[in-house]
Amino acid sequence: MSRDDASYQGQLNLTTGATTCRSSTCSNSRSGAAALAAASKPSRNNSSTNNNTNSNSKKPPLWARPRRCFSLRKLPQLASFVLVVVAICSSIPHAVSAEANTKAKARPPPSFPLPPEVRPDGCGKEVEDPNGDNFDDLKVSIIIPYRNERLDHIKGSLESILYYTPKRYLSEILFVSDGNPIEQIYLKELRSMSKLVSFLVIPSPGAGLIEAKMRAVAGAALNSTVLVFLEPHIRTNRQWLQPLLRRIRLYPKVLAMPMLDPIPQDNFNQYLRGTSGQWRFEWNLNLIFSEPVPRTPSATPYMSPATSGGIFAIRRDWWNELGLYDHGMIGWGGDHIEATLKVWRCGGHIEVVPCSHVGHLFRDPDHRPYPVVVEQVVRNYARIAEVWLEEYLPYFYKVKPEANGMEVGDLSAAFKLKEKLQCKSMKWYLENVDREMEWEKDHICIPGCDIPKICCKGPQHPQRTTLDKIMPVELYKSRP
Repeated sequence: MSRDDASYQGQLNLTTGATTCRSSTCSNSRSGAAALAAASKPSRNNSSTNNNTNSNSKKPPLWARPRRCFSLRKLPQLASFVLVVVAICSSIPHAVSAEANTKAKARPPPSFPLPPEVRPDGCGKEVEDPNGDNFDDLKVSIIIPYRNERLDHIKGSLESILYYTPKRYLSEILFVSDGNPIEQIYLKELRSMSKLVSFLVIPSPGAGLIEAKMRAVAGAALNSTVLVFLEPHIRTNRQWLQPLLRRIRLYPKVLAMPMLDPIPQDNFNQYLRGTSGQWRFEWNLNLIFSEPVPRTPSATPYMSPATSGGIFAIRRDWWNELGLYDHGMIGWGGDHIEATLKVWRCGGHIEVVPCSHVGHLFRDPDHRPYPVVVEQVVRNYARIAEVWLEEYLPYFYKVKPEANGMEVGDLSAAFKLKEKLQCKSMKWYLENVDREMEWEKDHICIPGCDIPKICCKGPQHPQRTTLDKIMPVELYKSRP
């Protein structure tokens, strides 16, 4: 399918309440969530009301009256008291303290088993807005792409979001249906759970994960300042959002990730405690999770050389400035590499936030609900490597020989943006961000072959795909 805008103005028409979903987007004169919220309230216009209204007529409730300041009637005049007129403004209820707003209201238990408390000690301050504004100006669009996902996984993900996320922070929860047949869009089922739910529907055959995310950001609620990407098979945990917003408040150019806790692929109701570590890449650009030095549990966020790419928070204006993602990439794979190199090298940084936890169902390829074309992924990797690895490009091709000579398309726009952003070099990244990757360039090899200077001398290291040994811990500690 062509990536031109005209190509996805399909014939799909889905209507629910006051929201109409046409082809690739859901829209109306305000927004799906706002229109439905307005439609659900009684009208504030009462044409029969005038100065001669019968005194027995029932007055509308306070919330339905026009928003204005009003004065109490004169108090009874008593000889020993002075007439007091008290002006009360209807906006006063909004001036409550941040502490009162963040207190959880009594609510019924969810249908899923509550996850264990896995946060480290000391997370009290990590959920507070350092400006004292309770994140009032950081409205969030949660974006969840999905394709051929199970309904119970999607509903479970949404239920945990609604249970553990204060609604005051949310502009919307935007589900992005990427090429799903109509019976697997689940519009009615998800909209019935919350009026915050909106949809972007991309007709079959879909656009692929990368393009779907880009379209979602372009169509997200106009009042959202923060983008939070989640997946349709997760369980959010207690106060998961506030620590991410705090980091964004302190560092507007951060890409903030929660700690990910594993959910077994055969039991979505189970939630296990994850381990600390950092995300990074090997020289073939495969994503790995490592912990070169054991980390003492702490509430303090820490740097990560890379992002896993599926679950993170970022300011919308920073996303747009970075030009995420490269329109030349196709389908699935590579978006996390591009985000990593752009964020780190063009003025920002990536963090893991230990006080924010999200359970994630990790699946092996046999349980993936959609096929991934490996050649297409390799092409995306090669495209990124050509733009961002610079003089280190030969190391990539040494351990990714199938990418050598692959047609990667026009790169002029990518190079132009890189120059405009005044991004730092790959050498800077290796010396200041990923010390393991810098060490590994002199030790990379291809396991299981017998070509001199290319193949590994020993067996493949169990935690790597391009090495037969890893950087010694003492050497890692000694480097600045």
